Amino acid sequence: MENPFFSKIVAPLSVEEFFEKYHEKDMLHIQRNDEQYYNNILTSQEISDYLERQDIFYPSVRIVKNGSELPNSQYTKSQIPIGFHKKDGLIDTEKAFALFNAGSTLVIQAGQRYFDHLSKCCLDLSNKFGSPVQANLYITPNKSVGFNPHWDTHDVFVLQIAGTKTWKLYGFENELPTVNQKSKLKNYQKEPLKTLQVKPGDFLYVPRGFVHDAMADDGISAHITIGILSFTWMRFFSELLPQLENFREFREAVPFWKEDLTPIIAEKLDLFKQKAAELDTQKVVRKLNSAQKRIQPQPFNNYFESLLNIEKISESTVFALNEGIIISRKENADGISLSFMGKSISLPLPMKDFIDGIFEKKIFTVKDFESTRPENALSAAKILLKEGVISIKEI
Repeated sequence: MENPFFSKIVAPLSVEEFFEKYHEKDMLHIQRNDEQYYNNILTSQEISDYLERQDIFYPSVRIVKNGSELPNSQYTKSQIPIGFHKKDGLIDTEKAFALFNAGSTLVIQAGQRYFDHLSKCCLDLSNKFGSPVQANLYITPNKSVGFNPHWDTHDVFVLQIAGTKTWKLYGFENELPTVNQKSKLKNYQKEPLKTLQVKPGDFLYVPRGFVHDAMADDGISAHITIGILSFTWMRFFSELLPQLENFREFREAVPFWKEDLTPIIAEKLDLFKQKAAELDTQKVVRKLNSAQKRIQPQPFNNYFESLLNIEKISESTVFALNEGIIISRKENADGISLSFMGKSISLPLPMKDFIDGIFEKKIFTVKDFESTRPENALSAAKILLKEGVISIKEI
């Protein structure tokens, strides 16, 4: 599967080189001297437009300073009427910017849910890693620090959008920590292994457990931190082991009434080795794949506008495959099945060439498929439009 955003992020390295040399092993800094390099992922104008909106609620925006999150009561409004309802936690734009101007960092949480191209980038990464991916945005004022030295329990991709930031990287304090092994560093005194300045267009990879901190240089800094929430082997086996309850031997009570459990434990471990081959590992793979698809946002493309024009489509209408959603295709004697977002739609087997062609071409018209009757293709296109699989690019 192509991963265009991933390839762009780690270039000039290949994705394969990244995994071989750096993933979970060492930090990586790529300098580019190109301020517009990430414009097809996120721009500073999009960040500005978002922060000026009047419909953002905590914790979509958080504010931190010198390693601590400020109480949200300092920058939110309560009991805001929305129709007949009232909601707490509306971000007070004026107060938020006042805190920012006083040295606090604005954090836009889960940016993959608000920015279309960033969402597709995160989906691209999520599909490659087979795990959920999140994106937080950090907007830091001149000479300010958001967090003190710390490590993260997920790998971090840093994409510098505007301004510059000086990063200090101290090395592994805990290699590949899990979510239960959070950073608890106080008064950290070690000297950094590397100090580097990250400029617009630069990329920085920090593996989980690698201690770091950062300070904005002269002027405002804005960067995206993409967190890779990898499924670890520990998670894999924690999902697999419950299958042991299918065997009577593992449903027996642990005989704590006996003086020495050592030989009994050894016996059970030997039995576990024998039974391990009978456990359904593919069931766990399917469960984790399902979790990735359920958690990762999958943006629709031009959906409402396409619905408005659905009755105007013709053989000349230009359609586009929605590459923002994860779609699984299956073929059986009854037809073609498309599964996505927890649902499935079926089309008759004669539509196979049409469906295959959509995924191959991505941009297409009904006239592109001479082997499919135009009326059948248009009928299928309407179904796919209503479900968000395709959209209208040009009537």
